[in-house]
Amino acid sequence: MQKSKFLNIVLATAVLVLAILLATKNDPSAMRKKNISSASEGAQPSVSDSAYVPFKKKSLGVRAELYPKPALVIGTYDQEGKPNIMTAAWIGICNSNPLSIAVSMRPATYSYGNVTETGFFTVNIPSSDMVRYVDYAGRFSGKDVDKFKETGLTPVRAEFVNAPYVKEFPIVIECELTAFHDLGSHRQFIGKVIDVKVDEAILDANGKVDVALLNPLIYAGGNYYETGRFIAEVGESLHEIDGQPFVPDYRKKYVNETLEVIHNRKSVRHFTDQAVSEEQIKLLLRAGMAAPSAVNRQPWAFYVVTKRETLDALGEQLPYAKMLRQAQAAIVVCGDMEKAGNLKEQGYWVQDCSAATQNILLAAESIGLGAVWTAAYPYEDRTKVVVEILNLPEKHIPLKVIPIGYATGEDKPKDKWKPENIVWQ
Repeated sequence: MQKSKFLNIVLATAVLVLAILLATKNDPSAMRKKNISSASEGAQPSVSDSAYVPFKKKSLGVRAELYPKPALVIGTYDQEGKPNIMTAAWIGICNSNPLSIAVSMRPATYSYGNVTETGFFTVNIPSSDMVRYVDYAGRFSGKDVDKFKETGLTPVRAEFVNAPYVKEFPIVIECELTAFHDLGSHRQFIGKVIDVKVDEAILDANGKVDVALLNPLIYAGGNYYETGRFIAEVGESLHEIDGQPFVPDYRKKYVNETLEVIHNRKSVRHFTDQAVSEEQIKLLLRAGMAAPSAVNRQPWAFYVVTKRETLDALGEQLPYAKMLRQAQAAIVVCGDMEKAGNLKEQGYWVQDCSAATQNILLAAESIGLGAVWTAAYPYEDRTKVVVEILNLPEKHIPLKVIPIGYATGEDKPKDKWKPENIVWQ
């Protein structure tokens, strides 16, 4: 009897397993999970396939996996008035009114004693190209070395608080200690913001910090990262909320930002009225001038157009550049025939200036601007319009007119991948 019951249980279990396997085999959703689409062209997977099961979580225990963490530098004076800096990642805004910043420090740090003694500190925000100074300030103690002397950075006495700030860092925040809390391994210092100072070079036309120009550091997993590109304005994506869960495919991540910019570039023909700063235009021009050219002639000249009446005039008379009437700026890429020299008749200047144009378009995409390629040359009527409106000298032939501004979001990138265009030999 016992043996019979056992066989029945085994048989029932086998039937149940078989039924589950058949159901899974015929379940389209299960098949989709199993056969997740391959990475998009130009992208490479960055994590193992097991990470692609939607919403499957793995417990890691108690770990500081909060992102992003800032990589900031705290400035203080010691009892003798010697300036010191330390790197802090356990830091952030903790109150709005009064605006306050909380920074946590271990008692072993030199800055811990300085803040406790003086009651003041500065928060210094570096750009990504200052990572070596941030790393140094976090790896050595002010008890042992003079960090300002060793790094060559310049200490400046703050205007409103008894603490130094770093002259070379683009943003400095002066803080007065209002409270502290002993939490365990760290003491959290609460500092009321007394003043904020920002380098003019990273301010946009509206007087706000241009995060793309600042490019602050992020600390994560023992490494430093750059901030990344602009994604969307607050509230911009609310219309995309549809009550359905979004399942990310982490394999569709580009292996680097260059490929991401290339594949996300689009021809933007719809612009907002947000101003474009001179610094942003200079970034685009530097990118254009980085293009290759035949025997390094660099046969180009760039005209920057920002006057509303000039943009409107060009938009009115150029048949495929009507969007200039919305754009906040334009770059006219011209071939300089004197620079082209004896290569002028061979047309290399057209290729060289086209390469410069493509660099400008990619640079615009990379800093959150929209742009589009519109042709002047070789159309005689269009080149004549540009020459007359801009009063160009005879040696400069306008090749492209590039409208520039902030995109409304109506224009989207296109997937132009076509395997049939490839001939393998």
